[in-house]
Amino acid sequence: MNFILTRMRRLSSTSALVFLILITLLVTWQVRNYSHSLAVESIHRDGEERLLGYITGIRQTLNRSNHLPYVLSQNIDVRNLLIGDESLLPEVNLYLEQTNQIVSTARWFVLDNGGHLMATSEWRSRDAELGRYYGDRPFFFKAREGELGHYVQLPDVTDVPGYYLSAPIYDDLKLIGVAVVMIDLREFQELWAVAQERLLVSDDEGLIFLSSLPGWHDRRLPGFGYLESKQLLPYQWLRQQLLDGTTVNVLQGQNGQSYLVQSVDLDDLKWQVHFLSDLAPVEQQQQTITLFCLGAGLAVALLALFYRERLLRNLSRRETRELRLHNEAQQRAIISNTQSGLLTVDSHGDVMFINPRALQQFGGEQDAVLGRRIDSLIDIENSPPLLKQVLQDLVQGQSISPINAVEGTAKRLGGEQFPMLISVNPIAWGDRDGYLVTLVDITLRKQAEKALQQANEELEHRVSERTQELREAQAELIQSSKLAALGTMSAAIAHELNQPLTAIRTMASSTRLFLERQQYESVEQNLQRMADMTQRMALITSQLKTFAHKRPEKLGSVDIGTVIQDTLSMFSDRIDEQQVQLSTRLSEGIQVYGDKPRLEQVLINLIRNALDAMNDSSVRSLHIQLQQESQQACLRISDSGCGLTEQALSHLFDPFFTTKEVGDGLGLGLSISYGIIRDLEGSIRVENRPEGGACFIVSLPLFGSQDGLDINTNSSEQSLRGEH
Repeated sequence: MNFILTRMRRLSSTSALVFLILITLLVTWQVRNYSHSLAVESIHRDGEERLLGYITGIRQTLNRSNHLPYVLSQNIDVRNLLIGDESLLPEVNLYLEQTNQIVSTARWFVLDNGGHLMATSEWRSRDAELGRYYGDRPFFFKAREGELGHYVQLPDVTDVPGYYLSAPIYDDLKLIGVAVVMIDLREFQELWAVAQERLLVSDDEGLIFLSSLPGWHDRRLPGFGYLESKQLLPYQWLRQQLLDGTTVNVLQGQNGQSYLVQSVDLDDLKWQVHFLSDLAPVEQQQQTITLFCLGAGLAVALLALFYRERLLRNLSRRETRELRLHNEAQQRAIISNTQSGLLTVDSHGDVMFINPRALQQFGGEQDAVLGRRIDSLIDIENSPPLLKQVLQDLVQGQSISPINAVEGTAKRLGGEQFPMLISVNPIAWGDRDGYLVTLVDITLRKQAEKALQQANEELEHRVSERTQELREAQAELIQSSKLAALGTMSAAIAHELNQPLTAIRTMASSTRLFLERQQYESVEQNLQRMADMTQRMALITSQLKTFAHKRPEKLGSVDIGTVIQDTLSMFSDRIDEQQVQLSTRLSEGIQVYGDKPRLEQVLINLIRNALDAMNDSSVRSLHIQLQQESQQACLRISDSGCGLTEQALSHLFDPFFTTKEVGDGLGLGLSISYGIIRDLEGSIRVENRPEGGACFIVSLPLFGSQDGLDINTNSSEQSLRGEH
């Protein structure tokens, strides 16, 4: 209203009246458009819901019939008829007729493999159509490809718009025919007509083949390139944009009839479903609203003219007073509350104004600052070159260029200096020219920068000292680990070798006595025991030799299943002795990268550990499984022992770590096995079984799955996990 009155103040009475009439017409137009948009939006929302409901009904009706061709394709008599038993034709025709009546469809029929009609539900009235060719129909092609076929037969070919469903008929996986079910689409338009709804269904060329509106059937919608077709509806498309941004389509006829059209594409059927809403009530509502707005607008215009002079006069006085007070208050607030010091100086650098913040920075009264030259407040001699030149030119009355945020040094009235960010910009007031000097105290920032620099230097010094300490500690730790490993190995070797050496020494003495007594059987027993003990000593030293053993220069293909069988044959006596239930499930022909001796060594260690773990078990079962997983051979060795503790699981592959009693092993077997598997680019891990016992899982790359393995001439077992 204030805007309107402001405009009217500049016009005469006649001009003001014309202006108000124009405003009335504009408001009427806007209200008319707004009400029209709201009404169309409401119709559009209602149409969307109803259209969705009808589309859902169409889908449900068609989907309920999708299975019917498959049911027909499973009939034994239909199959036998297609195979060649023509005596079944009357029985099949009767079956098709009865089934068609039960499910309320339009027609059922059967085609042979060439697309010719073999049997039909309408055999009573269409007996002459037997043998008719349907091999060029899309539903026949789909069925021959083994898929559910669907096809809409439009009324330009037959007098009934039908929806055809088809399915292949097989005999021992051989296609022998096609089962077809037809649905009469006219049922939909009859339901729409009863519900007094305006619905159309057209194909992808705009031809309407279903319509609840009389006279629209077999006509074409405009906009599909048929400009001179007699089938073209006498309507044209209009596009309207509503207030919410929605664009709607309107069909406007030559007789003035208009419909809001909402369409949905059914891509799989190549249909377009259109829902039409009559816009005649909306047009009547618009006329009523237009007349009301025009009358109300004219009344308001006359009242506005009556109060024009008095209102405009009061408005002018009030606006002038409010603007002046607002500007003064705004200027005072900006100058007084700013966190920067502000000075205004004339063209010769004399201070004309200073704000409270600047007075606080310089530490004095206003009278002590006003009239001073700027060079008495800023240390020009020690300023950066740019600031120095600008201030010197200013004091000398020369024109200067603006500068912003230049660091300099200011001087308090007491003589103390402090760092500042200084900006100088030209300013004009009245008929006088001058400059605005902005000062920002950066004392705290400078102190923080200095403290930060000192903290950084101290931190760098501490980091350097700590790094040196860590390096020294690391060197000591490595040396201690080496000595600990050497001591552990020496103690274990001494213990393992001293026992058989002592026994051999004792048995050698007793053998001498048996020879003197000619007890040769006892001599033979002692020699056998001595041989067994030396074999045990050889096994201990062979494990140590493995650390210096070089892997072969070239790896080849190894049948891992054969290696498993050979290894199990070595333990056959022990398995029988411990009464272990052995089960194997080995996939045949799995070839892996590697060499047989080292793979045998890994399997010997894993199987021996599994048998040792079941010494005290009441149930002893050993399960070995080999299978291919992607490009890996996966081997699982499971036992029914006592399982492993959390500590054992985390250190099981460390050198010299063992869960056995002293004298039963050096703790090198699993560590060596880990190194061998890693050299073959495989992996080995262990986990506890839920039913008890442990399971070792070994994965190895298949032969041919990669170009080859990277041969490292160093000992594989010297790079064990957890090196010491």
